[in-house]
Amino acid sequence: MRVLLVSFVDDNRWSGMGKWSHCMAEGLAGRGHTPTLWFADDFSFARRFGRFAVLLFPAALTFRLWRERTRFDAVVIHEPSGFWYGVLRRVVRSLPPMVSMCHNVERKNYELLLEADRRALAAVPRGTRVKAPLIRLWQSDGAIRLADHVICLSDVDRDYVINCLGLASDKVTVMHNGVDVKLFNARSETSFGHRVLFVGGWWDVKGRRVLPLLWSQVRKQLPDAKLTIVGSGRPSSDVLADFAEHDRPSVSVIPHIADESEMISQYAAHDVFLMPSLSEGSPLALLEAMAAGLPVAAARVGGVPDVIAHEEHGLLFDALDPSDGARQVCRLLGDDVTAQRLGRAAREHVRQFTWAAASQTLATAIDSMLGKAGLRRGVSAQGNDDYESEACDGRVLSK
Repeated sequence: MRVLLVSFVDDNRWSGMGKWSHCMAEGLAGRGHTPTLWFADDFSFARRFGRFAVLLFPAALTFRLWRERTRFDAVVIHEPSGFWYGVLRRVVRSLPPMVSMCHNVERKNYELLLEADRRALAAVPRGTRVKAPLIRLWQSDGAIRLADHVICLSDVDRDYVINCLGLASDKVTVMHNGVDVKLFNARSETSFGHRVLFVGGWWDVKGRRVLPLLWSQVRKQLPDAKLTIVGSGRPSSDVLADFAEHDRPSVSVIPHIADESEMISQYAAHDVFLMPSLSEGSPLALLEAMAAGLPVAAARVGGVPDVIAHEEHGLLFDALDPSDGARQVCRLLGDDVTAQRLGRAAREHVRQFTWAAASQTLATAIDSMLGKAGLRRGVSAQGNDDYESEACDGRVLSK
């Protein structure tokens, strides 16, 4: 199959959706398919319009797909960007079928933020309450409803798409992200301390307003605890300003990471991984922390419970309860035996979440979609259903 994967993000080969795109392309190619990747850089005209690009990119993408429609058997488009192509495909049925890729269903994410705002754990300005429905949500909802098939990264998102957006269950597939355990050294069990790691942008949805409250309670019990915030995307001064003054000396901020090896070193240098997000899909940072053998305390949101069973592979807490989160973190920091047990269990459990398995799920969904549309194509002779490689070296396969 000739498969296009497209999302309006930077072509970044080692984090976030960029990494997802490259690893899925690697997996598809390993199974004999021909993937092509399009990123924001391939639509420089739309990028020049800044915040309005979210409106222009779906139209620009649709125009380009119309011109290059014979190149692909199927297209996989990140949920917010597929609306206009979905409309055109409803009219021109000969266009390649569309898979809507939901990394974290936009409307569900927005509703969760509104609930967090009511509890003072997020801030959704009036402008956002107007702009989100007018600019983004209708496109996301429409892309999902118009898609030939939908991929979700969690059972929660699948249920939301079926029950709230009205899709038939046979049009929705759950796919979990992957991780290459071999890239991460298992942490030493003789060096446990009180070093906590948070990875993510400094946004409300990632727990920006939850984490300072949670951390203040941790330090009341463990004054020597240290927190590192990696990948904030914001200056250290901005991040530290959200913490109580007496907690700031215990917090280190690394706004940007240069490459994957530096990120791997951060996992190795800490004792506990903390994810206080309000909403998640299938978080790569969580899978990587588990692969490194870090004991995890994570909010019970999105795809997190699909990966972690409470008390078996980590500890879960209510996303809107900082006190609950602080209790779980303190438990890991204060009980080396439990922390070591959960770290070992996490590393072993996460071995099943491979990029090979993820790409197989995507390929199967696409093949089923093409079959329903009467457009199934053969796989090249090099295809191999027993392909088991977990590795993803981030090569661009086609542009």
